[in-house]
Amino acid sequence: MKSLFKSIFYQVFASTLIGGAASLWVSSVSAQTGPDKGVGKNAQLQIKPRVPESQSIRLRAGQLPEVTLTSTVLFRILASEISAQRGTYLPAGKTMLDLSREIGDYRLARRALEFYLAGGNLPGALDASRVWLRLMPDDPEATSTEMALAAASGQTSGLAAALRKQIDAASNKSAAIGQAFAVLSRMPDKRAALRILSTAIGDSNARHLAAGHMALADMARAAGENERALEESRLALIAAPRSEDAALRVFEYGLSVDPERALREATEFVAVQPNARRLRVLLASHLADRGQFEAAMSELTAMAKRSPEDFDLLFMQAQVAYRAKKLEQARLFLDQYVAVQAQRLRAAAAAGATDAPAALAEAYQLLSKIAEEQGQLDEAVNLLAKIDDPSMRYSSRVRQALIRAKQKRVDEGLALIDSANAQTDEEIITGASAGAQILRDANRLPEAIKRMQMLDQRMPDTINVKYELAMLHERADQMRETERLLRQVIALDPGHAHAHNALGYSLADRNQRLPEALALITRALEIAPKDPFILDSMGWIKFRMGKYKDAVQYLQRAYTIRPEAEIAAHLGEALWVSGQQSEARTVWAKGVSQDASNKTLQETLRRFGVKP
Repeated sequence: MKSLFKSIFYQVFASTLIGGAASLWVSSVSAQTGPDKGVGKNAQLQIKPRVPESQSIRLRAGQLPEVTLTSTVLFRILASEISAQRGTYLPAGKTMLDLSREIGDYRLARRALEFYLAGGNLPGALDASRVWLRLMPDDPEATSTEMALAAASGQTSGLAAALRKQIDAASNKSAAIGQAFAVLSRMPDKRAALRILSTAIGDSNARHLAAGHMALADMARAAGENERALEESRLALIAAPRSEDAALRVFEYGLSVDPERALREATEFVAVQPNARRLRVLLASHLADRGQFEAAMSELTAMAKRSPEDFDLLFMQAQVAYRAKKLEQARLFLDQYVAVQAQRLRAAAAAGATDAPAALAEAYQLLSKIAEEQGQLDEAVNLLAKIDDPSMRYSSRVRQALIRAKQKRVDEGLALIDSANAQTDEEIITGASAGAQILRDANRLPEAIKRMQMLDQRMPDTINVKYELAMLHERADQMRETERLLRQVIALDPGHAHAHNALGYSLADRNQRLPEALALITRALEIAPKDPFILDSMGWIKFRMGKYKDAVQYLQRAYTIRPEAEIAAHLGEALWVSGQQSEARTVWAKGVSQDASNKTLQETLRRFGVKP
């Protein structure tokens, strides 16, 4: 199955159409073949165009058919390949599949399957897989492919029994269970997939294996059944007490059920199995996420002592130290890591023979962040300049530009972006957005708008571009353009919560068309009910409509989730007009401590005569 799902196309156009596609098919359909699937080494092409079509195919039991290559067969093969090359996959697949049925060659059915998959035609792909399976009933790849496509199409009748039969017949039970999981993972209904897998494994002779319990745990997690996922993980660990894979699942799935117990069980496992590297790394990461930086560092230090050649641990230690705000300690780890990776790069036999460039790029990025936080901005820029890994080069140049803008060297920053040579649409959007951000922060709004307008013209249906441009127009108080662009975003993506919210808030903040603003924000809240910014907007529209009690409730929810200055300004105002002046002052004081320069908060305090 891997040849079908990892690569849609054979390399049929490696040289030319005739040299590729024709050599693949022409030489094979006319060759005398043995019982295997291959074509004989000394096979000769026999073109006999005068043979009647009805006499051009001779079926041979257990072997590929003997086919005389007529002009009609050759034409249909080439027509199918040319059609696929032009991107019209449906006729390409149909032509190849019809020919497969007529000739009885499974390879043509496989090729048709690839065309249907390339065109996203699942029913056609399933039809092709069934022709392949009919022609090669003992081919395990054909069997698994047909089952996977049937599952993806929702045709699950008899699937549990078929999978159980495969598991029972397999000499490698774990591999068969993995294949069953792969088949069912294509189903959109994960709960149904879990039921089928439970039946298939539960009725099989491998029901007590750890592999079965781990597969069920993974499917249960995919189905959102966390308790079942943890239960199956624990059963897997009972079946294989030394299995790191099982212990990893007990820890990872246990975190969503009982975090403290999961942490305790992981610690107990690594005490007995100190070489369980993946689990120990995950454990250290979780400890750092909880703010337990000393414990995380202790875990990584113990691993480093046990495996001093594991240099990746240096980078992990640097990350933990950085998160703990121990910047000098993080620098020391990174310096060691850079020295190791530089040595690896020098020792590499050829370009691309090592991952050292990517590793160095990550190290320089983190070193740059440290330098920036320490106020050493020129050093931060110089460190980013050392990054030459192609996948990170452009983002590093953009980061350099943002640092230069932070130094008030705006034009120098823009020049860095403009000379960075973006290669992909994503990089083009990133660069334009960063340039617009730099200009916006420098109060050069017309130039920022012009940059995004040029990008909008270049990529007219790009939602993020339109949204960012709308926000620039909103900042410039150009409401007509803001509304036009936000409505375009909503038309392109009706589920874009922030476009609904931005338009609704802009109207509410200007005290305009309040019923329409309420409808827009209500829709945004339906899409993203826990978003603090949308909750803030809902509180603000309620305030504008004089519903102060409702306003306070929404704004308090927003401030609880995201306690920042602008929400504090709104909440304080709603509390004040509700007669809760003391509470309002407290909220405003907290807002000032978070961001005393926030314009909304400053203007609110001025209106109410409250000193910060």
